[in-house]
Amino acid sequence: MSFYFQKLAIIAMTFALISCASKSKQVRHEQAMLHFGAGTQSLITQDYTDALTNMLKADELEPENADILTNLGMAYYFKGQTDIAVKVLKRAIGLNENQSDAKLNLASIFYKEGDVAGAEKLYKSVLSDLTYDKQARTYYNLGILEIEKRKNSDAAEKYFKAAIKEDENYCQAFQQLGLIQYGKAMYKTAADTFRTGTRGVCIENAPNYYYHALTLVELRQYEKARMRFDEIDARFHEKFPQYASLAREKQRELTKMVTPHTAPDTHANNKHKIESPEF
Repeated sequence: MSFYFQKLAIIAMTFALISCASKSKQVRHEQAMLHFGAGTQSLITQDYTDALTNMLKADELEPENADILTNLGMAYYFKGQTDIAVKVLKRAIGLNENQSDAKLNLASIFYKEGDVAGAEKLYKSVLSDLTYDKQARTYYNLGILEIEKRKNSDAAEKYFKAAIKEDENYCQAFQQLGLIQYGKAMYKTAADTFRTGTRGVCIENAPNYYYHALTLVELRQYEKARMRFDEIDARFHEKFPQYASLAREKQRELTKMVTPHTAPDTHANNKHKIESPEF
C-alpha cells in the first residue's frame, strides 16, 4: 500500500518536472523570438550593430533555430565579417536543408565574392523548393548573373520574365528586362516594359521613369519624352537627385535634337546609348 502511494508521488513529481521544463523552454523560445524580431527589424533599417546584438541573444536562447541563424549570418555579413557569415549560413542550411532564405543569401555572398559557379548552384537549388514564396528574387539574381558574368542577354531575359511572372511588382526586373529590350532596339516593347515598371508599388521607381523617357526619344515621341523628363525632375529632385539631374540634361539635349538641322545627326549619335547615374 505504501509502495503504491510512493509510485504515485514519483509519477506526480515527474510530471511536475516535465511541466516546469516545458514552461522554461517556452519562455526561452518567446524571449528568443523577441530578440529575433527586433534583430530582423534592425536589419531592415540597416542598424547592423543592433541587429547583430539581438541575433546573438536569440541564438544563445535557441541555438538550433535555422531562421535565427539565417538572419544572424546576414548581420555578420553587413558588419563586414564575411567568413563568419558564410559559416553561420552553412550551419542554418545544415539544420534545415529547405532553408531557402539561407541558400539565397549564401549564393549572393558567393556571387559578390566571385564564386559564380557556387552561386549559380545554390540559386538553382532554391528553384527546386516548390513551397518557397520568394522565387522572383532567385530568378532575378540568376538574370543578373547571366547578363553581368556571361553577357548572355537571351538567358537573362528569360530569367527576368520569370521573376515578373512570380511577382508582377518586381520593379528591378522590369528595369533589367527593359534595358535588354532597349539594347536590341525593341523600343516599343521596351517602352511598354519600363512604363509597366512605374505602376502599382513601382510608382516611385525613378530609374524606370527615366529609361521610359529615353525610349520615347528613340520612338521619336518627343513631346511625351519631354513630359516624362519634366515629371522626373519635379517628382524625384529630392529623393533621387541623380535622375532629376539626368532628366534636366536630357531635356536640354532633346531641345537641340529636335532643331531641324541638327535632329538627324544628333539622334544617330545617341542611338542605342543609355546612361545611368553613378553612385
